[in-house]
Amino acid sequence: MAAVAASPRPLRVALLTSARAWRGSGVSLTHIARGLAARGHTVQLLSTTPAVTAGFAAAGLPVEELPIHDTGLAEARRLTRALAALPADVLVAETARDVRLGALASFARRFALVHSYNVNRAAPPRDPIMRLAYRRVRLTIFRTHTGEREVVAGAPFIGRRPRRVIHEGVDVELFRPDAGAGLAFRARHGLGDRPFLLAAGALEREKRYDWMLDALARVGPRPPLLVIRGSGSLESAVRVQAERLGVDVRLLGFLPADELAAAYNAATCFVHACGVETFGLTVAEAMACGRPVVAVAAGALPEVVGEVAVLAPPDDPAAFAAAVGDLLADPARAAALGAAARDRALAAFSMERMGREYSEALEALAAGELSA
Repeated sequence: MAAVAASPRPLRVALLTSARAWRGSGVSLTHIARGLAARGHTVQLLSTTPAVTAGFAAAGLPVEELPIHDTGLAEARRLTRALAALPADVLVAETARDVRLGALASFARRFALVHSYNVNRAAPPRDPIMRLAYRRVRLTIFRTHTGEREVVAGAPFIGRRPRRVIHEGVDVELFRPDAGAGLAFRARHGLGDRPFLLAAGALEREKRYDWMLDALARVGPRPPLLVIRGSGSLESAVRVQAERLGVDVRLLGFLPADELAAAYNAATCFVHACGVETFGLTVAEAMACGRPVVAVAAGALPEVVGEVAVLAPPDDPAAFAAAVGDLLADPARAAALGAAARDRALAAFSMERMGREYSEALEALAAGELSA
């Protein structure tokens, strides 16, 4: 990767997350941190749970775990001390709790509070405390225009602050077409040359694996093999439902990034049924690997995939099954979609682009904040 020019105004940026598990939001913050560091900024990750701390540490990022499990003055003081140790010019907060804590801390220390909105939920937080906290927020960054519209419509007070849309970044050098890696993955997992579908995401309710299994049970006289990268509370339920429906499912649990890239390359098609995605990082990674995608037309997924994937209505499992069956029956079309997906990932989701846009946004904000 070509060297990135350092920022003319290096900042000290803290990124705070109170996520309970290492999932897509942790990967997203990792990308943001690396993008800012590549532009010459000093970055410090702040987490509140051991699993997330371990995830950042495994990524080689500086991380401190804070004993914060509530929103209150004692927790805000702990955050304030961590920010003073950096000392931070900017705090990027992820969850609603992070925004509330950041708002409290901002009364004791001077920094620019930024909300990086990356929460998969039916409605944005609109409680009175969040409304008060948002008076201290100086910038909101959304992953997609779709998410921006939905959140601002549900919580207009969020839209009163300056806001920007910065698409997620994907490591397009790691996640790239690699037929050899795909063949090696098939050999390691005893998959032979049979077609298989790949899904990636936590085995939790919002990912709608129950809906996906119901849809795939309708594909032909014998449903295709479904390989799932992920773990979670619904693992047993997925196994039971798959057996009942006659869908052959292989659960692989967590895979490191290089093995996940190999899995994408091995798959015949990538499938995704979550209807509340604020971006859909695994979809973008699969696209970067040149995989054809079948997903539901919900959340931000239509914006992310553009015209290079097959979308089915989120409430029509029969249509999803037909889309999968048609793609499996047409290898030439699948290959064309995969090539177009790779081109879109390169153009829209590069890490360099994301790091540059985050840096520009934070530099402009800090210049106004710190000179005021």
